[in-house]
Amino acid sequence: MHFYRVFRLYHTIIWSLMEALRFLSGAVFLGWLCCSAAVGNEAFPLPSTDQWSDERALYQDALAELDSGAGNRYRDIRAALASYPLRIDLDFSTNLGLLHDMTPAEARAFMARAQGTPLASRLMVAYLRHKAQDRRWRAFLGVLDAPPAMVELQCHYYRALLATGDQAMAFEGAASLWNVGFSQDDACDPLFARWMANSGPDDALIWSRALKAFQAKNGRLIRYLKRFAGDALQRDLDELGAVYRRPSRVEGRRYPDTKRHGDIVAYGVVRLAQLNPNRGYQAMTALTQMHRLSTDQSDLMRASIVRHSLFAERTPAPERWVDTQIERLRDDELTLIWLRKQIAQSEWAAIQRGLSWLSGSAREQDRWRYWDARSRDQLGLGSTAGLWQALSQSRSFHGFLAADYLGSSYQLNARTPPGLERPQSQAIWLGVGRVQELLVLNEQRLAKEQWRHTLNQVSAVDRERLGDIAIEQNWFDLAIDAANSGAIWDRLDLRFPTVHWDEFQHIGALQQLDANELIAIARRESGLYPLARSKVGARGLMQLMPSTARSMAAKHNHRYRGDASLYEADINILLGATYYRELMQRYERNRVKSLAAYNAGPSRVTRWSSGELPIDQWVDSLPFGETREYVQAVLAYTVIYRTQNGMAASLLSQSERAAHY
Repeated sequence: MHFYRVFRLYHTIIWSLMEALRFLSGAVFLGWLCCSAAVGNEAFPLPSTDQWSDERALYQDALAELDSGAGNRYRDIRAALASYPLRIDLDFSTNLGLLHDMTPAEARAFMARAQGTPLASRLMVAYLRHKAQDRRWRAFLGVLDAPPAMVELQCHYYRALLATGDQAMAFEGAASLWNVGFSQDDACDPLFARWMANSGPDDALIWSRALKAFQAKNGRLIRYLKRFAGDALQRDLDELGAVYRRPSRVEGRRYPDTKRHGDIVAYGVVRLAQLNPNRGYQAMTALTQMHRLSTDQSDLMRASIVRHSLFAERTPAPERWVDTQIERLRDDELTLIWLRKQIAQSEWAAIQRGLSWLSGSAREQDRWRYWDARSRDQLGLGSTAGLWQALSQSRSFHGFLAADYLGSSYQLNARTPPGLERPQSQAIWLGVGRVQELLVLNEQRLAKEQWRHTLNQVSAVDRERLGDIAIEQNWFDLAIDAANSGAIWDRLDLRFPTVHWDEFQHIGALQQLDANELIAIARRESGLYPLARSKVGARGLMQLMPSTARSMAAKHNHRYRGDASLYEADINILLGATYYRELMQRYERNRVKSLAAYNAGPSRVTRWSSGELPIDQWVDSLPFGETREYVQAVLAYTVIYRTQNGMAASLLSQSERAAHY
């Protein structure tokens, strides 16, 4: 203990010196980080949670003091936090109250001190918004080295340039921001007003925006643009708007031979193809004989007709023409849609043709290697043993299918932890220290934000080091983040941890479900982050919608304390497992259909199931890309989890393999 007190005294002295140096030289290290940097490349032990216990208590006192104003007691407390990694958060809070009088130099100084944390960008945004509100444009520009990324702030940026004399650049920026297919951020209105008063858009720019509006299905914007146009352009905008509302208007219509009228023809056919691809095809055939259209205009029409023909059941363009265009366009996205249709129809020769139209990178994906071997077998095109053998070495759904085809073992290809030295790194140690403290303070979302910020600042090697640290600290969702950000695909210990394993096992036994399967669902749904929330409102480990959770809780008398309780692991897992069990009962314990229903809903699974396709064809021809990937990922993840847990693993059960979908 005596040594520890001496060390802490030394630590504090060094920090004080660094604080002074930072003022003089602009150094950006935090104190505890600077001290450790002196160690060089030797491993430096992570601070323990006990190490910061006193400072943590003081930090919480400081937060309480801030609520009543940063008085003398607050300043005394803050001074005692010389080496605490969250001290900068206090400075951030106090600086937010000082924005009115803050100079660019002071803002830059704080952002330098906050380097390596999300607080630097947060202060930047707050500062810029405040200075824009006050129209203090020189101060606004004083903290920027480049235009900001946020559209709102870009609008303010070009207003600042205009106010400080750079009219040409300001109006160039205004034109770029204005030329979009939707109503731009309200912050741009003052900028646009000045631009309009000076010069505003020329006919080419107005027309460009009108076409973008047409593509964005924004007919109101097309009408709005008329106010900026002369008589001739107004007439063309009227016609473009009329075609938008009634695309059949272009059928058989003779237009003047101009670029704008060529656009009207092309965009009219595109919109007509969205409604009826065959009708769009007929219109295009007739109109290309009547008008001189550019290559871009022709390709735009052809691609749209092809795309919508691939999804149209009753009104596609002629099949032979569609096939010809797919081959000519050599567009991977269109080719893949076409290939999935051929898979659903068991058109083996067509699959072989389509594979040759793919780019090299697309064709090398496991999915298309599988269908290459599968279609060759169906066509009797010679031995495919080498293709199946090579594919069976892959750790993927299709690699596991190939292993099943050969009757061989699954290859996980896991890489063991490298045991690398952990050289001192400003970003690593700052990030880890802050995450640790935020988690102790139960600030999980802020810890997640800091972790991802740190990952974005370091090399792939350091991301793997961070993954190792996360595993050691039992930060399992953060380990997954590290593996994903660093593309560390073979570190299965980072990618597939068994977090909340007791709960998964207990609830799995209760619901007569495989715990490995439940955690595989959670791994795909949330990355095992208990506070995950999707754009549509799904929450927690199993990504349950509140309505589904309430229904399961009421039906089965499960504990449920409102939507916020979905962030509690035990409640979320129980309700998610209950819902999944109901799906399994509905589909006679067929996991393939149950997983598709968990992701896309039972009604869609019913609509997609004809009862005619084997498992591989059905899954790879599902119309929703998210659902295709979801089913395949969860089944593959279950194999990985079962294998890691020392259990026998099979990608599909005998009944799942034998069923028709």
